[in-house]
Amino acid sequence: LSPQNVKDDNLFSWNYYRWWFLNGLWDNNTFWLQHILGTPLYNGYLRLCGARISLNAHIYTTLIDAPWLLDIGDGTWIADQTVLYSLYFNDNNTFTLHSIKIGCHCSISTRSILFGEIDMQDNVVVQPMTSVTGFIASRTIIDGDEHKLGSLDISIIHSNRSLSIWHKIYQVIVLTSLICIHCTLLAIAYKICSVDQIPLPISIAFCWTLWSILACFITLFLLKFIVGSCAAGETYPIASWSYLHKVWFRQLIVSSFRRAWSLSNRYDARYPFILRWLGAQVGDDVKLADIDIFLSYPTNLLKLETGVTAFGYLLIVPTEMTLSGDHRVDWLTLGSHTNLANACTILPGSHLASDTMVGNLTRITRETNSNNGDVYIGVPARALPFKMPVTQVVEDPIKTTLFWKTCLSYCISKCLFISIYLLGGLVVGPIIHTIIFCSLYRWFSNVDNDIINKIKTTLAEDLQVFICSFLGYTQWLIRLFRVFGAKIGNNVILPNIYSLPDANMVTIGDHVRLNIHAHIVVIHAFSCPFSSIHYSFLKSLQCHSFEQRIWKVSPVTVGNSCVLMSGSFVMAGCKLMGNNRLYPLTLVMKNDLLQPNTQWEGLPA
Repeated sequence: LSPQNVKDDNLFSWNYYRWWFLNGLWDNNTFWLQHILGTPLYNGYLRLCGARISLNAHIYTTLIDAPWLLDIGDGTWIADQTVLYSLYFNDNNTFTLHSIKIGCHCSISTRSILFGEIDMQDNVVVQPMTSVTGFIASRTIIDGDEHKLGSLDISIIHSNRSLSIWHKIYQVIVLTSLICIHCTLLAIAYKICSVDQIPLPISIAFCWTLWSILACFITLFLLKFIVGSCAAGETYPIASWSYLHKVWFRQLIVSSFRRAWSLSNRYDARYPFILRWLGAQVGDDVKLADIDIFLSYPTNLLKLETGVTAFGYLLIVPTEMTLSGDHRVDWLTLGSHTNLANACTILPGSHLASDTMVGNLTRITRETNSNNGDVYIGVPARALPFKMPVTQVVEDPIKTTLFWKTCLSYCISKCLFISIYLLGGLVVGPIIHTIIFCSLYRWFSNVDNDIINKIKTTLAEDLQVFICSFLGYTQWLIRLFRVFGAKIGNNVILPNIYSLPDANMVTIGDHVRLNIHAHIVVIHAFSCPFSSIHYSFLKSLQCHSFEQRIWKVSPVTVGNSCVLMSGSFVMAGCKLMGNNRLYPLTLVMKNDLLQPNTQWEGLPA
């Protein structure tokens, strides 16, 4: 199983399953690795996995599929949700693992995708949501499809990015303190819930629920009173106390307690009140799919006006990387009735006017000149030559759930989950878990009941963590999707359960390949068990849209021998006729028809 023995070979060969096993081990460790991102501990862990990493590199991403093929130089900074992807599916049912070499003092911003054979020289700057492959000359600035070679002084002095021994001690103290907080919360929850007369599954489920509630309060307390606020326009060097305390510590708190926020539902009515308490300016009728994205941003610099809607997989980038390698924070203003679509990225300093719609895979920055009613798409964002009509919705389709219902359903699902594994053990338990979830999905797919839907969502999250994380890139995952109603051919590869959030409206031919974070998005409301699960960045087939809070659906068809590379996004109603390849960060718009034997890239394609 040594990584050095994993070689290019046929799919489903011994070498393929060697890579699959090592990749599965990595994926199952990512939650714990999030706690040591940006520290020498993470660099050391990568070196143990076979990577050649400088101890002074700053790496904040876990989206890596072959860490032993990484070579990262001194002083390089790699942002979170950056994809370092070595696996490449060839057209002849074989795969190739490419090495990724990054020079010294490079800056790679969030949601960038590095794929194929990478040879990046020193002092390269990669802007957010940019795909990179091949040879990159020194002092290149890459922004979308644009490569700039110039005499800009983007050299970064070594000392500017090297943490001192006291900085490293601070990181260790903070990590130790968080461990103590988690242990204390578990002890308090267990002490309260450990009653002899209550059956063990119920007691553990109550303890789990109480821990989640307490952890949410601790998160808010730490963010408000320990991390504190930021001043607009402040700039933090990476190797500074301000950066560690205001940026790194904030990200650590949010990622460490993220699991606790799974207690709440998407578009929870309490999210705006929480942000207001933390100092944000939030208007009425604001709908937010996930709150952790907004908690990661300095909340006192947030201004969300009336009617703002933020859908799933949105990224609000906490800081903006300057060419000198520093991090800048600034105001973020979203005008009234602004809609932020799936997988768009908003940077500090952005100001969106009223009734603005931001499309999928779109990047908004301070340079985006927004006018009322504009529709934006692309990297960088470009205004389309039409305005979005104002639609009056008689009844808001985004429902909220009462808090007691949320806690009750969460507790019931955890009680059911614990009972399954106490009775069935680690061998029979996963089988029973899968059968129960599939039965609930089949019987209650069209039921509009808050408690049942929350139970399904929580069981789906547990299914992904304990079972489906081992099924990715295998034919067992294909069989599971067929149970959910997907029409999938033979010899298909899907990376994880998130690839088809609308499984029952997807038709996939033979020999189709999806890389990690490719996205096919199709169903009617409440019928998809995985559409409400949070996952970072994406690649999937999407068969639904939620335009101006109006739910729309349409099936997606993917023909034989198609390859969807990382970060590609297929929207509702699309048809890929066969033998199509979508390169990273490619957006296929609604109802597009891709002719056979074609290759596509771009936003939109």
